[in-house]
Amino acid sequence: MTDLSREPELDLPRPAGTEQPRKRRAAFAGLSVLQLAALAILLATLAWGMWVTRSLLSPPAQQRIVAVKLSGLVGEYIQAQARSASPPEQVEHEMRAFMASLDGQMAARAAKGETVLVAEAVLTRNVPDITDEVRRAVYASGIAIPRPASPAELQARIGGGSPAPGPAAPQTGPTTASPFGSASDGPAN
Repeated sequence: MTDLSREPELDLPRPAGTEQPRKRRAAFAGLSVLQLAALAILLATLAWGMWVTRSLLSPPAQQRIVAVKLSGLVGEYIQAQARSASPPEQVEHEMRAFMASLDGQMAARAAKGETVLVAEAVLTRNVPDITDEVRRAVYASGIAIPRPASPAELQARIGGGSPAPGPAAPQTGPTTASPFGSASDGPAN
């Protein structure tokens, strides 16, 4: 019997298929860089496909177009302030608060996705007018409606003359002046 451990080793080429396999370098979690890149491309394609499907199948957002009579709102408030007994500094402060609240209401409407048009520039009747809603929201935000001055306060404010003899008659409706006089001033037929 021969002892194999003592035999000399010959420098012969190894037979095919007996080579030791190369060790694969793992980049992350046992995956190679090429496999990680392929996985990233697959995930990006899947996310893009889901986004496209959602955007194609979901109904488009309804954009509401509304109109507001801003000049009317501001004009009403200015007229009420002009008839009030408030000192000019208070009027200025209240006017700034009113305009800030009005601006906030317009910004809130825009944030909800509404397109707000100035009613004086709208040429169609198909646009809903939200002036009353905005008016209620502005006054609900804490803006006080100016208190009308009494005739005595107005007289004292104008020139210090004697106060008006009696209370002013209540108005029953809006009065409009006509350059032709009232209907009762004309000749009767």
